[in-house]
Amino acid sequence: MATQLIVEWTRTVLRVAVAERQAGISRLAAIHSQPISSMGELPQRLRQLVKTLKPTSTDTIAVIPREQVITRVMKFPGTQPSELAQMAELYARAQLPYPREQAVMDFSVLQQEGGFSTVAIIACQRDIIDRAIAVLQEAGLTASLLTVSSWGVLGWYQQAGSTGGAKEPVLILNIDDTRTDLVLVSGGRILSSRSVGQGVKDWDASADTMELLAQEVERSRAAIRKEIATAEVHSLVVTGAGITGESGERLSQRIGLPVFVVEGRRAFPERSVHGADGGSLVVVGGAASSPPRGLLNLSPPELRNRLHHREQVRDLVRVSALLVGVLAASSGLLGLQVVRRQKMAAQLDQVLADLAPTAKQAQEQARTAQLVQTVTANRRQLAKTFAAVFHATPPDISLDVLTFERPRREVVVRGRAGSTQDVITYIAQLEAMEGVERVDLKYSTRRSTPMGERTDFELVLRL
Repeated sequence: MATQLIVEWTRTVLRVAVAERQAGISRLAAIHSQPISSMGELPQRLRQLVKTLKPTSTDTIAVIPREQVITRVMKFPGTQPSELAQMAELYARAQLPYPREQAVMDFSVLQQEGGFSTVAIIACQRDIIDRAIAVLQEAGLTASLLTVSSWGVLGWYQQAGSTGGAKEPVLILNIDDTRTDLVLVSGGRILSSRSVGQGVKDWDASADTMELLAQEVERSRAAIRKEIATAEVHSLVVTGAGITGESGERLSQRIGLPVFVVEGRRAFPERSVHGADGGSLVVVGGAASSPPRGLLNLSPPELRNRLHHREQVRDLVRVSALLVGVLAASSGLLGLQVVRRQKMAAQLDQVLADLAPTAKQAQEQARTAQLVQTVTANRRQLAKTFAAVFHATPPDISLDVLTFERPRREVVVRGRAGSTQDVITYIAQLEAMEGVERVDLKYSTRRSTPMGERTDFELVLRL
């Protein structure tokens, strides 16, 4: 069973959830939290917490606060994901308030009707994404996905199950220590979301908390009517910190909607929460309970490409291992057949000397089987070599061509690396492989690409 970390931080609290992933099912195993006094100590605190958890994998999902992203709701013709992705990209290039190369974006389908799709385009400045990735890297973690806090709220709502009979579309109000998320959910989708920079302490410090919360709810309802004319809030679910059932009744009277106060930890196993927390565990726990494919993805393009390449390498290694197994089984069967035929030939030589032509024919068949066994052994060795090359290739090196020159017994490897030093290190790793006599560098060319400096190379493995 694979594990994955989900990391969320605010100005005062660091939270890390451990999720178990198996066969497309996600289960929250534990949530650990601890206070922080400044953002400067965040990487060190995170590193110490990870050292205590001892996860089986460093793959990590980071949560970006909703208030750090912008959304635009558009209606596009078409319902196919590939078409919507192209139209969303064109819109982003023309309408984002900052250059496209300085932003990371994704889109979420809100509604589909009559061949049209209402889509929410979510974008975040690249600097914010890079800072989050840098925090994870400094703590010794590998960023696999960056998502938005609203999708953690959605995951919590789906995990919580019954919320007292709340009717959808339901507006979920999650009060954290330093922010409050308002997320409209219906049919397992987010229809609208916004966030305000006031948390439980800010609301408690106010003279009339319910009045301020009611105003924020009304602002969300107004924004929803503007974005999606057919959507209307039918009920309100309040969770997180700092609100009671009595407060929910007062809020209900103020906004004229049924209000359901739900304890945030109710959606999680009782023994899964560790450490003190000054706010809400809804976002990090909800994200841990959601399959990664169901989360909004604000990962930069190079991270997505690197993860895609890593998955391809894993698939190739698995296929190569399967091929080796099949070839080994075939070789064993052929070997058994050779032994049986040799024994039969010997018996025929002794007992049926008068049938010399038949015995000779059997001997010829044995020699043919021996030849097939030799060819199979050569192919098995080649499959092992290919599998070893894939296994020795680090994630930051992309392979373009892998061929075998039979007359010269050479394997040709072409690909791209981040630097010449990476190519030199890769050569050393290949030379350490069993069956490789030496590795020759045919060429290495440095070039500039939109993704940064790259080094193209071609290697020749002498077997």
